Amino acid sequence: MAIISRSVGETRKIGAHLGKELGQGEVVCLIGELGTGKTSLAQGIARDLGVEDWVTSPTFIIINE
Repeated sequence: MAIISRSVGETRKIGAHLGKELGQGEVVCLIGELGTGKTSLAQGIARDLGVEDWVTSPTFIIINE
């Protein structure tokens, strides 16, 4: 299956949908180049799971040192 997102908002919505499908204890691994939307997807998943903290990119923080 291929899902194409054309914006950050779409990517977050996809993440929220994925969050609804996840069961307790399931793990999602995000792999991709810088700027591919991994953090946006994680933000959508977290929002759906009720996480109130802001999800940030660990790679961006290292680069933004």
